[in-house]
Amino acid sequence: MKNLTNILLIAVLGISIYLLADKFMGSSSKKIGMVQMDKLVYDFKGMKEATEKYTKKMTSWSTQKDSLEKKLKELYNQIRVDSVNKDQTKLSKDIQIFMIFKQSYIDFSQNLEMNADKEDKEMTTGVMNQINEYIKNYAKEEGYDMILCNNASYQSVGFAKEQIDITQKILEYANKKYEGTK
Repeated sequence: MKNLTNILLIAVLGISIYLLADKFMGSSSKKIGMVQMDKLVYDFKGMKEATEKYTKKMTSWSTQKDSLEKKLKELYNQIRVDSVNKDQTKLSKDIQIFMIFKQSYIDFSQNLEMNADKEDKEMTTGVMNQINEYIKNYAKEEGYDMILCNNASYQSVGFAKEQIDITQKILEYANKKYEGTK
């Protein structure tokens, strides 16, 4: 019984010393990194690919909008011709068709703007979620206690030594993960 008490006392004393040492000296041994998020996001291959897809989609939508606009101009010119020729029946018919196409153009333009904003937000959110996951995985694999993030618009870190800027390392890690080579 006396041995058990001594063992428990030594264990409690050892744990206490460890906790005190960690509290007073452990903070200097924490591994901290800092990332420039703007650079990381815009140089990330996943963002480049998402931006390329978005641009293709926008180009397609813009082409459709241009086709509707061209048809509107053709109808407008036909209305002018009908007016000069004083062909009231054809003029009335062309005006009705013009109004239908004009409304279609307006609706399409509004939907295009809403869909473009929605696509942009979804793309950006998806990429940011992916990057955040890569940062967490990198931190775990490399033993970081904390990784701080900065961006050009809103600096949250006033100063950091260059040695703790791990942006390039995380970018390389994220691109390899994205490509499936890591």
